[in-house]
Amino acid sequence: MSPATGALATALLVAAVAGTGVTGCKCGSEPSSATASAGAPSLRLYVMSSVAGALEPCGCVKDMLGGADHAAAYIASQSAAVPNALTVGAGPMLFLNARPDPARDTQASFKADALADAYKALKLTAWAPGANDWLLGDTALSALVSRSGATLLAANLPGAPVAPTKVVEVSGIKVGFLGVSLPLVNGTAPASLKPVDVAAAAKSGLAELEARGTQVQVLLAAMPRGAALRLLETQPGFEVAVLGKPFDEGEANDPPQSPTLVGKTLVVETPNHLQALGVVDLFVRGQSFDFADGSGLEATERKLEIERRVREINARLDQGGARADLAALEQDKKNLEAELAKLPDAKPPAQGSYFRFQAVEVTEKLGSDSSVSGHIAAYYQRVNDHNKVAFKDLAPVPPAAGEAGYVGLEACSKCHEQERKFWNGTHHAAAYATLSSQHKEFNLDCVGCHVTGYGKPGGSTVTHVENLTAVQCEVCHGPGSRHVANTKDKAAIKMPSMSFCASECHHPPHVHPGWSVDAAWPKIIGPGHGMPG
Repeated sequence: MSPATGALATALLVAAVAGTGVTGCKCGSEPSSATASAGAPSLRLYVMSSVAGALEPCGCVKDMLGGADHAAAYIASQSAAVPNALTVGAGPMLFLNARPDPARDTQASFKADALADAYKALKLTAWAPGANDWLLGDTALSALVSRSGATLLAANLPGAPVAPTKVVEVSGIKVGFLGVSLPLVNGTAPASLKPVDVAAAAKSGLAELEARGTQVQVLLAAMPRGAALRLLETQPGFEVAVLGKPFDEGEANDPPQSPTLVGKTLVVETPNHLQALGVVDLFVRGQSFDFADGSGLEATERKLEIERRVREINARLDQGGARADLAALEQDKKNLEAELAKLPDAKPPAQGSYFRFQAVEVTEKLGSDSSVSGHIAAYYQRVNDHNKVAFKDLAPVPPAAGEAGYVGLEACSKCHEQERKFWNGTHHAAAYATLSSQHKEFNLDCVGCHVTGYGKPGGSTVTHVENLTAVQCEVCHGPGSRHVANTKDKAAIKMPSMSFCASECHHPPHVHPGWSVDAAWPKIIGPGHGMPG
């Protein structure tokens, strides 16, 4: 690991594989400038699995996981110390979902454009695609791949706009990439694809790479994890395998997968939505391209668990709460950090080539790459400009006869002045302004949690918000027209349960897993509003 990497507080050192050596010998011409030194690796691979259209995280808490601009900033920060680096991916990279949604597909295409630009800044070399990547068809995918500067690899998809292999020489090391993909959603591939046997394609592709004199073979596989591991059991010969999902669906963030060994192959899969970058460092000693483990895996899962728990505790501490509760959390955090410090550091073998792996959590602490952040800002502006015209006639449906409609904050304030005064000082009052200040108020991915009555009868739409901007009374208490007409009708207004917050908006990935309704609740009640005046 380079000194710069080790110094990053946000870098989660993850051990790679149990066992300290491998049998056999794979030798080749010794690269003149790639021999491992005490510092920089001979070759580094940055790994992204199943990004699935996640340009940046969406949420209302500090330091969310994800963000292409943060990933790019990290890679740029390492470039001087580790110049011999390539970025690769596996799994769906361009779109959140694999199934079309006519109302959202144009916006999704704009995001894919921005992601392709981001991948170019990340210097993405190649990826094995997932089903989501074909959301808009072959022609659109080909244009996006060209825009990204990367190569799409899938040896088992004949006739698709993909290549089977790619060879890149980095400082004297010939690196061969082979891609395979099973882009199936409920057993069905995109209409233009006719997948063939993965094992046969992998065997043929590996033979091609070896015939071209590659010294390091890397498999990029977008397929179910179990199937990929079984493939590697029957197809030895890869130094590294990067796995991704065959498709992804929805906003949910996956937990991290521990790296593992299948034979002599290091298997890496990072969590979806760019929550983390995988960093594989290969240190070449002498003429050997057999890589022993320089990380050690015995403590890996515990390290991952400790880091996850510390993140959850930090989220709870950010929310505040009772002094005794916060003190207990601080003590738990100290105990976990002390345990982490005592876990043994992995040491490289005394002789021979070796690898190391780390997973770097992608958060705002890594900084922001100005080029990629510019693409992100341009995406939001582009969506705003498009949607406010495309959906200008999308008015809310009226409520059914006898049902209540939404009246807005001002109608409520005529009687509930004390509650209104308190609400003015909450984050809910500024919810819509946080969108409009960033050109996101017409974004279909954002607006629903920042207005009142979104998509409901007598409520609001992406373009018709009128007096329903921000998170007003009726988000929690329901549409108020019947209550306004007859204040004695107690059944016309509802009292929300605390679980309502988490079920509607404040749920992962929009908040950290450690986010607590109990800690948040006191911030939205006040004099006359759930608390005695």
